[in-house]
Amino acid sequence: MDSLTASILSGLLQGLLEWLPVSSEGNMVILLTQLFGYSVEETLNTSIFLHLGTGLAALIYFRKTVQDILLMKTPEDRDMFYRLLVMTGLTGLIGFPIFIFLNVSAYLGETLLALTGLALISTGLIQRQASKSSKEGSELTWPLTMLLGVAQGLAIIPGLSRSGITTSIMLFKNFDGEEAFRVSFLMSIPASFAAAFGLMLVRGFQPDAYSGLAAIVAAIVGYLTIDRLLALARKVSFWKICVGLGALSILAWLPNLAF
Repeated sequence: MDSLTASILSGLLQGLLEWLPVSSEGNMVILLTQLFGYSVEETLNTSIFLHLGTGLAALIYFRKTVQDILLMKTPEDRDMFYRLLVMTGLTGLIGFPIFIFLNVSAYLGETLLALTGLALISTGLIQRQASKSSKEGSELTWPLTMLLGVAQGLAIIPGLSRSGITTSIMLFKNFDGEEAFRVSFLMSIPASFAAAFGLMLVRGFQPDAYSGLAAIVAAIVGYLTIDRLLALARKVSFWKICVGLGALSILAWLPNLAF
């Protein structure tokens, strides 16, 4: 990342959208490839690294809950600790091969924009259906735990909203909105740190000053907005936004068919 404007805007985008059921990574693809001319590989690496910022914001926001889970103060905390461990492991097992494939397929260029559009539309339609489910109590079972870990791994695909997919699954399972978001963002914390540090260790990604600035902006914006955006996400039909952005992405890609 070599543009001050791009780093600030990408940090703002990540900090604002990470809490909403709209793909921050998908929108990052649109912003960096179409507005700033970044390559697919640069965009994917940057979008994953910026989760370090929002992961830190979520860690600070949920610090008391995270502390209790790490210290296993109650049987419920101990149970959540092991569930988060399994979720994070499954996220890595599913997400890493997809990430490698997307980087290897970087020569496809603008095709990633179409993939982003389809994934955004899929996210929106899933959310729309989940919003119709009745909320009559819920239980975080082990099969559901594993399903959430797999779903979070699939969200490495640009356009598939991590929060949108995981919360939609829980809404289907009769969780209320507040509890669904709480579990979703708790599971995002270890996954965000693992993804960012894994990117540096395994792929040799070396963040520069601009990438660092973008992550700092994402952390600050994320922390300052998490309360209001979580409340907004429980009220607004974000599935419509997902479908609309997805349609725009596909429309932007269609001219490439002529070449």
